[in-house]
Amino acid sequence: MSVGTPDIKNYYETLSECSDCNFDGKFARYADYLSIAMIDDTVFINGSPASKNVDYVTDNVGQEFFETTLGGNETISIVVRFTYKQFPPQQMPEQKEFMQIFTSSVANLIAVKRLSNQYSYLYNNDIEFGMANGNYLFNFLDRKIADGTSVNYSVAFINIKQVNQLNKYFGSDIAGNAIKVFGANLKNFPNKDNGECVAHFGGDNFVLVILTSRLPELEKYLSGVHVTLTYGGDKFEHIFSCRAGITTIRPTHRFPNHIMGECSQAFSYSRKNNVDIVYYSEEINASNHNNTETLTKALNENKFLIYYQPVISFEGEKPCIHTAEALARWPLDGKIISPEEFITLATSSGIVTKIDFYVLEHVCKNIKVWESRGLKSCPITINFSGRHLINTSIAENILEVIDKYGVDHSLIGIEFSEPDFTQRMPVLKDVSHTLNEAGVLVTLDKFSTGQSTLTLLHDMDASYVKIDAGRFNPDDPKGRIIANDLINLANMLGYKVICEGIESQKQADDLVMCGCNLFQSFFYDKPLSERFFVQRLQNPYYDIEPSKIKFEDTPASDSSSETFSADKSSEQSSAETTEEISDEVTEQSAGQSSEQTAEQPAGQQVAVSAQV
Repeated sequence: MSVGTPDIKNYYETLSECSDCNFDGKFARYADYLSIAMIDDTVFINGSPASKNVDYVTDNVGQEFFETTLGGNETISIVVRFTYKQFPPQQMPEQKEFMQIFTSSVANLIAVKRLSNQYSYLYNNDIEFGMANGNYLFNFLDRKIADGTSVNYSVAFINIKQVNQLNKYFGSDIAGNAIKVFGANLKNFPNKDNGECVAHFGGDNFVLVILTSRLPELEKYLSGVHVTLTYGGDKFEHIFSCRAGITTIRPTHRFPNHIMGECSQAFSYSRKNNVDIVYYSEEINASNHNNTETLTKALNENKFLIYYQPVISFEGEKPCIHTAEALARWPLDGKIISPEEFITLATSSGIVTKIDFYVLEHVCKNIKVWESRGLKSCPITINFSGRHLINTSIAENILEVIDKYGVDHSLIGIEFSEPDFTQRMPVLKDVSHTLNEAGVLVTLDKFSTGQSTLTLLHDMDASYVKIDAGRFNPDDPKGRIIANDLINLANMLGYKVICEGIESQKQADDLVMCGCNLFQSFFYDKPLSERFFVQRLQNPYYDIEPSKIKFEDTPASDSSSETFSADKSSEQSSAETTEEISDEVTEQSAGQSSEQTAEQPAGQQVAVSAQV
C-alpha cells in the first residue's frame, strides 16, 4: 500500500475539492489505499439508462467490482460502480472500515451531482418525446424578455389536426407514435443558433418560438408535414396539417403567460372559424371576452360557479348516485360559459392550475356545509390538468387543501385526463400512489384515448377509469371485442369503470354486458348547480332500470314514476333550469338568462366538454 491508514479529516477535505466529480490528484492516494482502479456511474430514468460517466480511472483496471444504488424511487436512480485493480490483495480490518466511509461518501457525492442534474432535466424536458416542455418554454421566454431580444420573435401554439381519425382507424399506439414522429420532425424546424426553440405542450400540442422573419416559412411548413408510420409491419406516408395561433412579441409583453394567452386566443379563433393559421390582433381580443385578463379577474373575484354531474350506479337493487364530478362554469355577460370555450386559454396561460384548486377549495367548503346540515355527501371528483404534474409536490398540495377543511379523504377524488399526462407518467405514478395511500380517490379520465393504455393499467394506483361510449360502436364486432376486453381487464386489475356519453339503448346494453355498471351521461342526469345537487343527495335513488331507459330515438310509452322518459325529463329540467337561473342571479349578482346553454334537458345528447 502506498499510504498508511488515512486521516479522516484530511480525506473529507480532499473530497470537498471534488465537488464536480473530478476525482484526481490527492484523491488518488485514498483510492490506491483501497486498490480501487476505476469509479463510474450510470443514471437510470424509468428503468432505462440515461447517462453513463467515468468518474475516476487509473491503469491496471481489474474485473472485480461492487455497486451501490441510490435514488429513492422508480423514476430516477443512480448506480455507482467501484472496480478493483487486477489481483487486489486481501484487505486489512482498518481498510475494510475505511472502505465503508469511502464508498458511502463518494457515491453520495456523485449522486448529488448527477441526480440534481437529472431532476433539473426532468423538470424542463418531456422524456418520452425528447423535447423541452412547458417549464422550459416559460423560462426561455422569461430570459428573452429580460435580455430585451424577445421583440425579434413570434410564438406559435400548434395543434395537429385529425389525430382522432388516426386513433379511430389505427388505434392509440399508432396515433401516439404519429405525434412523436411529428414532434421529432418539428424539432428540426427551429434554428438554435438564432435563439429559436420548440416545446411539447402535452398531447398533440406544441409551441414554437421563432424569428418573426421566418413566419412565412412556418406557414408553408405547417400546411403539410410528412411523417412515416408503421402499421401491421407495413410503412406508409401520412401528411399532417396543423392549426396554429400566432402572436408577435411586442415591447409591452412583460410575462410569458400574456404571450401564451394571446396565442391561445388566436388558436381558439382558428378552431372556432375553421381557419388553419390565425395571428393575434386587438380586434380578436376586443371581440373575445375569453382573454387572460378577464379570466384571471373572474377567478380572483370568485365568479366561477361549481356544478355537479352525478355518476349513477346500477350495481345495487335500485340505481343510485355513486359519485359526482365537480365542473367549473364561468358566468359572463348573462350566460354560462362552459370549459370548452376557455380551457385552451386557461391551460396555455397556466391559469388552469389555479382554477383546479379553486374548484377543490369550493367542493371542500360545500361538503362541510352540507355535513353541518346533516346531509351526507357522495364522493366528489375534481379534474386536475396535466400541467400540475410539473409540480412534484402536487399530491401534498392537494392533501393540504382537503385537510384544511377537515374533509374525509374518501369524499374527494382527483381526475387526471390520459392525453394530458401520458408524457409525465413517472410523476403521475408517484402522485397517484401518494393520493391513494391517503385515501383519496384517483380517476383516469378519457381512458384509452392516450398513448399508453396498458402501461397505465399496470402502473397507475387508481380507483376508477373513465371511457367514452362513443369510442365503441355496438355494430362493430371488433370494437365490441375491444370494449369487452378492456373493461374486463380493468375490472380484474381492481379498477371500477365509468362509461360516459351513452347514445343508444344497444350501446348501453352492450356495455352492461361487458361489465360496466357505472354511467355518467346527460341522459341520466345533467350537471346540477349546488341547490339542485343538494336535492339529488337528499333523494339519491333513480326510478330507472338499464333495460327500461327511453332514449331520444325511442318513443316514451308513459310518464309513470317507474319509467325514465326524455319528455318527462325535459319538463323537469326546464323547470329546474328556470329556478336555477334565478338562484345563480341572486348568488352571483349577475344576469344569467341564458343558463339553459349550460344545463340541457336530460335525454338530449349535448356536445359540451365538462372537463377542467
